[in-house]
Amino acid sequence: MSEEKKGEGVPSRRGYLKTVGAGIVGLAVGAAIGYGAAPKAAPGAVTTVTKTETVTAPAGGKTITIGALVCTSGAAAAFGEEEKSAFEVGLDHVNRELEEAGSSIRFEIISADTGTTAEGALKALTSLVETRGIKAIVGPGNSIEVGGIKAYCDANKIVSVAMSSSEEYSVKDYIFRPFVTNKLSAGPVAKLMWSEGKRKVACIYRDDSFGRSLNDYTKKAFEKLGGVWKEIKYMIDLPDYSSEVAALSAAVKELGADEETAVFHVTFETDGLNIYGHAATDPVLSKVKWYGTTDAKRDAFLPPAAPTAIGDFLAKVDSTGLFPVNPLSKINREFAEAYRAKTGTSPSGWATYFYDDVWILCLSLLETEGKFGETLWKIVPKVAERYAGASGPTPLDENGDLAKCDFGVWHVTKVNNTYKFEYSKYYSATTGEFGPWVPEAFMG
Repeated sequence: MSEEKKGEGVPSRRGYLKTVGAGIVGLAVGAAIGYGAAPKAAPGAVTTVTKTETVTAPAGGKTITIGALVCTSGAAAAFGEEEKSAFEVGLDHVNRELEEAGSSIRFEIISADTGTTAEGALKALTSLVETRGIKAIVGPGNSIEVGGIKAYCDANKIVSVAMSSSEEYSVKDYIFRPFVTNKLSAGPVAKLMWSEGKRKVACIYRDDSFGRSLNDYTKKAFEKLGGVWKEIKYMIDLPDYSSEVAALSAAVKELGADEETAVFHVTFETDGLNIYGHAATDPVLSKVKWYGTTDAKRDAFLPPAAPTAIGDFLAKVDSTGLFPVNPLSKINREFAEAYRAKTGTSPSGWATYFYDDVWILCLSLLETEGKFGETLWKIVPKVAERYAGASGPTPLDENGDLAKCDFGVWHVTKVNNTYKFEYSKYYSATTGEFGPWVPEAFMG
């Protein structure tokens, strides 16, 4: 499927919202939402909860409240701040278009910080449900957080439109993941390394569900091509990773540390910066190319957020990876403009998915006339199937994961002391081939 044809036949978001939103203008205030009295908070539930600017529906209308789980502290705090801002921009746009459509329905969002931990995610969700009556959420954004809330969501029929998670949680449940899975990215990144002459790979990865899954899928794909794979896993949340980096260096040296040798890494912010800091002073690790996928493309890894020495190291080893991309459109241009106006910075490719999570959930609630639980769970995949937003089309597979994804190939570059992720190739999921990157055509 060509880039021009991608998403053909998918109704425009605005037209779809006008059809659905205008159709429920006459909903009775008390009948559609069915919150009832919110139960009391669980003892000891402590989390940071923030509410967006108060949203008031027109007279005779209804305000529907949804929750958001964001990691604004912990190992992925910078990621969480972007997540929260994109959710809020999405909510603003939903309400704006509802107003334009003549609907009396409005949405508001209440956010809670997960601390980037499973325990924090469960505590945050419990707080939202038991103190605010929340019955559907957007987020969280990491596998470890999804693992923390999965059982609670299933038991209480809380629908979550989350960012992503490892295949360990890819089952038909109440969590939907309209973002690239490890299964989707493993084959293309293995093919990328092979196409660039790499035949031996040492992988260092987080010993959590996401890291294990990405290592296993990529290893299998790379070995199927004929490559050799060594792995070093590390415990998360350690204060230092010097011994793990030393083990990685030894593995690379054993593989030959030559042009055919590479490092594949699966890290988050805190652990990743520590690992890069040690690797930057290691002569063996500094002479081979490093590869990653979505989680390696974080602004927190580049100066000015990161130390200059780390930026220099990533540029020196030509840190390269894949990130999902989609054709430029009016929707993602409008989102980027609104995000810059709100935050003063440009959104990353991650943010387009956060933005779309809000739209998918809100459109689904309009379809169900404000009903939650199993009714909402049944409609989300149908809405996602015909939705096309800032991240492009979002068809889901039988487990609620994104069914298909194209990728851009990025590199860390340094030009005039400015560090950035720069795209060089495009990978088509339809053809299975790499092609040239066309900056005027894609957003990533």
